[in-house]
Amino acid sequence: KARFFALFRHPIERAVSIFYYHQVATHERGEGVYQPELADMTIQEWLGDNRRSGEAKNFLMKSILSKKSRDLIEDDLETAKEIIRTKFLVGLVSKMEESVERFDKYFGWYDHEKRPVCQEEAIQSGFNKNPHATIEKGSATWNALAEVNDYDMQIYDFILELFQKQGELFGKYEVNVD
Repeated sequence: KARFFALFRHPIERAVSIFYYHQVATHERGEGVYQPELADMTIQEWLGDNRRSGEAKNFLMKSILSKKSRDLIEDDLETAKEIIRTKFLVGLVSKMEESVERFDKYFGWYDHEKRPVCQEEAIQSGFNKNPHATIEKGSATWNALAEVNDYDMQIYDFILELFQKQGELFGKYEVNVD
């Protein structure tokens, strides 16, 4: 059965990362990606500027349904969940190695000649990382981000459950400690 596969990141972690990434993305050519002026703003100020922070608001739901934030309704949440449930093999950024192990098993990628390079560069070492401050759960900033990502927070909770259910198909995951 054909499936999409995707790595999902906690919506607040993703939004915080985007905020800090825009501050340092000098190499990006797309309009509006590099925004050094954000270094002088707080995340909450950024959220108040819809022109700048639109991609931080319910990004996942908007992407799955190809809709704008202002057009999202409660019924869309169930539609998005159903699309993810029936079409996606889900992985979690927070469980990268286990997720990639599942993708490998599902798609039969173990024998690919570039598998060891991908394992080292992308999975273990990571790439395109941008170290930045984290936001404390329950803080005013966390709560503000959760509020503007209300649908994405619900979808992410669903994805966490689906990750567990799909995991039953792959057996117990064991960490490789070579």
